[in-house]
Amino acid sequence: MKNLDLQLVDYLQGSFSLVFVLISLIIGFTILSKYTKYKSRLYILVGISWIGVANPWFPDSISFIMYLIFQEFLPREWYFIIGNCFIPIALLSWLTAFTDMIGKKKQKIVITLTIILSIAFEVMFFYLFFTDINAIGVLSRPFTVNFGDFILIYLVIVILVMFITGIIFSQKSVKSKDKEVRVKGKLLRAAFITFTIAAVFDSLLGTIFEDPTDPLLAIMVVIVRVLLIISAIEFYGGFLLPRWMHSIFIREK
Repeated sequence: MKNLDLQLVDYLQGSFSLVFVLISLIIGFTILSKYTKYKSRLYILVGISWIGVANPWFPDSISFIMYLIFQEFLPREWYFIIGNCFIPIALLSWLTAFTDMIGKKKQKIVITLTIILSIAFEVMFFYLFFTDINAIGVLSRPFTVNFGDFILIYLVIVILVMFITGIIFSQKSVKSKDKEVRVKGKLLRAAFITFTIAAVFDSLLGTIFEDPTDPLLAIMVVIVRVLLIISAIEFYGGFLLPRWMHSIFIREK
């Protein structure tokens, strides 16, 4: 793919992925930094979780930067490793944070099952990586990958688990008597819903639109990436609710 001429949709995918990743990194590290103030591991876990959530879009961002600077793309092998191998860490971090918040009694069994699933995924991933890399996925274009069934099934499991647990947690916050906590809960609920919708559609675009010059594909890429960016901002507000968000959603009497 070194000499492949990029279509409009490729520039849109690469640039919007980069914006989403940069915003997610800023948000993730901002949440992480709150540990120094509150001394709670929750901020470390949640920060790592959101950075991990954005992990599948890291390869696109890196590859896009490489293309702009060197006119080359990220090798497929590194594309798959960067985009998939750190997802189990994000899932483990999130479920640890989730059980810390509302399910401490079941934390050991949840974490144990998550570790088993994560190890199984990593073992299978690297087995396929060295024996049949096409079973992991095929890059049809620089920023479009058609994943194999193994990766797709795992990604669906991760998305569903994070969506369900995220909704459960946010719903508890929405029912709080504290107005600020309710607002945070609503923002978190919106973040998980928005991200899930965007992630699902993003994975289907390459299948639905076979022609990269289709103008509707370009429009859908922008919509999906904007939804991802919105979900990151909603997540940020749901956990930290900065002053500018506080003034928007909570009016003082």
